[in-house]
Amino acid sequence: MKKASLKDIAESLGVSKALVSLVLNGKGDERGINKQTQEKVRQKAKELNYIPNQYARGLRIGRTNTIGVIVPDISNIFYGKLCKAIEQEAYAKGYNLIISNTYEDVQKEKKLISDLINRNIDGLILASSFDNKNEIEGLREDKFPLVLVDRVFDDFEVDSVSVSNVDGAKKAVKFLYDKGIKRPVCFSISPVYISSISERIQGYMGALKDPNDAKLVQIPHDNIEGGVKTALDELQNEEYDGVFCVNNNIAKALLRELAIRGEKLDEVKIISFDDIEIFDIVHPKISAISQPIEEIGKNAVKLLLKRFDNEKDHVTQHLVLDTVLVER
Repeated sequence: MKKASLKDIAESLGVSKALVSLVLNGKGDERGINKQTQEKVRQKAKELNYIPNQYARGLRIGRTNTIGVIVPDISNIFYGKLCKAIEQEAYAKGYNLIISNTYEDVQKEKKLISDLINRNIDGLILASSFDNKNEIEGLREDKFPLVLVDRVFDDFEVDSVSVSNVDGAKKAVKFLYDKGIKRPVCFSISPVYISSISERIQGYMGALKDPNDAKLVQIPHDNIEGGVKTALDELQNEEYDGVFCVNNNIAKALLRELAIRGEKLDEVKIISFDDIEIFDIVHPKISAISQPIEEIGKNAVKLLLKRFDNEKDHVTQHLVLDTVLVER
């Protein structure tokens, strides 16, 4: 989606670009611009998701020492720990955070980005739910300080920190095979276009001994427990003996549903991408692919601060960190 400009707003309303600029800079009353016209300009700017260039280009009076953080859901243990790591590193460097959740709602994400920029944040750390980079292309063009975490876009010159999802998924599938599993199933989650999810699916598919054994089950992000229940019902008459869960929320829902059904965990071997405390408590314990969450958070802040300190000569970095198989 093309970034809306002052010209776009002006042309859509049949007014001058200068008038639009005055209104959006809060000078409408000062210049005697009709109240109704001012309201039309503001509404059109909101409708077109216009991001003021005076913020995006950093033409601000001083800094607010505030960093915006947008994640899909802070109640997810992974994102909760990630936000904690970001907050600790940012606070140590003299910055405060404003944390927001999108719940995978792209329209909400657009509004949150606009709102945070209008609150004069110095930079943004984003785990995006957008299906392509076009939605944030305007931020890159305006050189607004931005770091993508966990979820990235191909061929996009914006700093990012992620993990080797493909390799991690391959390690998970190999672990299942090494434990004697014959036909591992992949429990994925929507939306599948998210880079971290699509890469884990890619790793699962690439690690299968026989591509004909591939079994990919999609679980809706807004009804994980119901999706897992439906998936198990559908798999009852199929031969499967192991499950690779692409994230911890699916693994938790799977453990809960198996317990409800009275099935023993040792009858279905499970491995999860993301390692959480509960996996070390259940019996038998659950193995997992562990992500270096603290490193992700710390590096995200460091990249953002480098951008603050050296905007002119800043070189974009894409950090890809290794995962670790925690075998239990």
